[in-house]
Amino acid sequence: MFRKLFAATLGLLLLALAVFSVLSARATRTRLLEEIERRLHTKSEMLRIIVRTTPDPRVLQETVTSLARRLEARFTVIDGEGRVMADSDGDPSGMDNHNSRPEVRQARAERSGVHRRYSDTLHTEMMYYAVLAEAPGGIVVRSALPLSRIEQEVGGVYRTMLLAFAAIAVIAAAVMFLIAREITQPLREMRLLADWVAAGDFTRKAPLRAPDEIGHVSSALNRMADELSARLEKLKAERSKLEAVISSMEEGVIPLEADGKILGVNAAARELFELRDDPLGLRLWEVIRLPGLEEAAATALRRRMPVRDSFEVGDRVLSVRLAPVRDGAGAVLVAHDITEDRRYDTLRREFVANVSHELRTPLSVVQGYVETLREGAWKEEKSALEFLEIIDKNVRRLSSIVNDLLDLSKLESGGHVIEPRPVDVRALVERVAEAFRPVAARRRQDLRVEVAPGAGSFEADGALIERALSNLVDNALKYTPEGGRIRVWGGRDGGSVAMAVEDNGMGIPEADLARIFERFYRVDKSRSRDLGGTGLGLSIVKHILQLHGGTVTVKSSPSGNTFTLRLPATRGG
Repeated sequence: MFRKLFAATLGLLLLALAVFSVLSARATRTRLLEEIERRLHTKSEMLRIIVRTTPDPRVLQETVTSLARRLEARFTVIDGEGRVMADSDGDPSGMDNHNSRPEVRQARAERSGVHRRYSDTLHTEMMYYAVLAEAPGGIVVRSALPLSRIEQEVGGVYRTMLLAFAAIAVIAAAVMFLIAREITQPLREMRLLADWVAAGDFTRKAPLRAPDEIGHVSSALNRMADELSARLEKLKAERSKLEAVISSMEEGVIPLEADGKILGVNAAARELFELRDDPLGLRLWEVIRLPGLEEAAATALRRRMPVRDSFEVGDRVLSVRLAPVRDGAGAVLVAHDITEDRRYDTLRREFVANVSHELRTPLSVVQGYVETLREGAWKEEKSALEFLEIIDKNVRRLSSIVNDLLDLSKLESGGHVIEPRPVDVRALVERVAEAFRPVAARRRQDLRVEVAPGAGSFEADGALIERALSNLVDNALKYTPEGGRIRVWGGRDGGSVAMAVEDNGMGIPEADLARIFERFYRVDKSRSRDLGGTGLGLSIVKHILQLHGGTVTVKSSPSGNTFTLRLPATRGG
């Protein structure tokens, strides 16, 4: 803008000066020509008087020549026939007839005449002024001056004006430069301020030079920058809060543009949809290829209707909700993992079915034998005693199931408060083994105890750990055939205390290993019921170990099984 303003102003000024100079030069030339014409008129009048008083041609020639030297002009006397009677600059006898000269013809017609032309005699531009002398014979006197003087004077005027023009142009250029800079500098600074503000730098300010219109604009720009800075800071704070909330959410959040392009992805969404590359700018269904997702997104984006659906991603089930934004600028996808919910629902249904099934069988047996006794079987003493034994066995089984369920519920809900005390590994293992020796003897099973030296002790609720180990030994005795071998082992395993129960009974299929700690899960259901198991023992073991920060693991092969309990060891124990 500075260059445009400076060039336009200076150009107009120079044009004005040029026009003024040309007009002035023309006026000067016209004025000089008029002045020469007046001088020639005066000279011609003087010559006319001389001609009237000097009739002798020889005297006339000398007089004309002398007068021309004094007045620095050319004088010519022409008779009525056009012949030159006297001439100050040449021999009259050799000159041609002058009646054809324009100024002479005009003088004869109008008593005076003036004309400018090139002189072949003097080889220069001349101005001629002729006057009728009113002497006998129609004599015309003519005076002439070369116009080279005029050109010299006009050239001098031109040179003077050119110098003045150059000086004025230089001064005007300097003045215009200062004025243009004074006008455009604040505008340039305001443009820079606008660029800084657009780039996010709100610390710069436009200088306030004078209380004029530009100063008011600068002040308004500064206020605008301050207000924008405050609003952006507020927006940044709100955005930071929103990003913190979204990034900390367990649900996956993906905002979408109106055409389905992804605007952002939080960490949960990356994990849920297993996104590895940056999906920003890509359409949702191009990044997440799930059957039905594109149709759901189209419904939310185009029909402005919320959509809720579930999708399987790998081994997980995701609940996805697509909600359109109110202003029609897109939609927001919110997803969360419902795999555990689905699994818990399945487990709950299975648990209810298992409990119902486990309770129904002994109840049906009890009910059947009670009805048999009521119908008269009590009269037969031997049969009645057998029936009562069966009823007693099933009642105890019901009681065991109920007690195990109550204990398991208490362990799962955290309602069981443990009281950690030092527990000696050797004493615990030997105590459990002694409790089951009579059972092993009846089944002719070899129950051995091995405790490594330095097994030490650990902090735990001794009763609960003893129950967990007892459940494992009880299972080993039940599922190991007569004459089998059971080994109860205790010792250190790194920084933990380990207790294991090893048997050479039937192995557990690999497909069942991951589920044997679930409630009511049995590998061989018919045999488990015959052996009096409730299907809750291993689940109780798992929860007891979890309550103490320990683990229970199992290794199985066709030749036997090994269940291992690991608990943190007591320091120095």
